[in-house]
Amino acid sequence: MLFQLDLFLRIFLAVMCGAVIGYERSQRLKAAGIRTHIIVSAASALFIIISKYGFSDIVGNSNIALDPSRVAAQVVSGISFIGAGTILIKNQNINGLTTAAGLWITSGVGMALGSGLYFIGILTSILILIIQYFLRESFIYEKIIKKEKIRINIEANYSNHVKEDIYNMLKKNKIENISFYIYKIERNTVYLIVTGKVVSHTYNNNELIEQLFNLEDIQSIN
Repeated sequence: MLFQLDLFLRIFLAVMCGAVIGYERSQRLKAAGIRTHIIVSAASALFIIISKYGFSDIVGNSNIALDPSRVAAQVVSGISFIGAGTILIKNQNINGLTTAAGLWITSGVGMALGSGLYFIGILTSILILIIQYFLRESFIYEKIIKKEKIRINIEANYSNHVKEDIYNMLKKNKIENISFYIYKIERNTVYLIVTGKVVSHTYNNNELIEQLFNLEDIQSIN
């Protein structure tokens, strides 16, 4: 009875660790959230327990040979199908790779706990949570490499190269994610809204406006 309780404790710890990892994913509105990570972790722990102890009553029979590691290998392969379901490709952008990798390592955590490796399983869960939270792109940009969004309204002579000239000038000033919105064309004048992102400490608004005014087609900036 005590042994059965110990096995259940392993599954319970796998549930808790899966919930911790899945919580961060759910907060970022990912396809695989708390419940998915719990089920993956608990199922992996259960499969390992079955693999290790589920056939103890027939171990020793002369015509039966068991390899407990085979179930673990199949768990690793099987989780790949779930992970693939979280990966989305849209407009040549790939989303969901981190979530898929998180499910994979969550399965590993469940397997470790199911095997009785409590210390390594719990510490791995904490490590994964730290990595997923602190190394996400938005955290790095906002907390470590602080960027600000800029918006410039430009009135310029309409020409084939005006957008290219403005773009090159912005790139020269290390501005990224540049986009153009033309909201009016009147006679030979084009009215643009230009947006982008730049690292705060490298950006000087007055210098940028002065450089843009030096372009031959620029009429006004605000």
